[in-house]
Amino acid sequence: MIIESFDGQKEGEEIVAVWRQHPWVLARPGFIAIALILIGSVPMAFWSPSWSAISILFFVGIAGIYLIISLYLWFNTIYILTNERVFSIYQNSAFSRTTNEVPLKNIQNASHTKKGIFQMMFDYGTVRVQTAGPSTAMEIRNVNNPYQVQQTVLKDLEKVISK
Repeated sequence: MIIESFDGQKEGEEIVAVWRQHPWVLARPGFIAIALILIGSVPMAFWSPSWSAISILFFVGIAGIYLIISLYLWFNTIYILTNERVFSIYQNSAFSRTTNEVPLKNIQNASHTKKGIFQMMFDYGTVRVQTAGPSTAMEIRNVNNPYQVQQTVLKDLEKVISK
């Protein structure tokens, strides 16, 4: 994916890298949607007269709406590394978005974590960017190849320090 600019980009600020969450994070909403459709279909198989096709369509519609919202949340969560800062736009819900930025000159460490069999198998995880404070300044969640993301942030950090 190519992003040439973003809201809040400063003059002279260049985009170095852009990351999205790994597509595998959409598997969970997919399984939930399938479960919703089954909830609507299984009773009709046993008690056909009491359940109609309209009830199945209702559950399919709810599952579809849930999948569309999940895809919207995934598509609108983005992480941007520039030559000056790390910028995150995290879509919490359909009507809630959190943006966060950490200037490269304030970063003291970046680490990554992969938890569970799926993150290990599909090579995605979370990168934590830390500053001088006691808590993590930013989490870059569920990105593909978190080690590479961590190294890219640290490499850009070295460029800022050497200036």
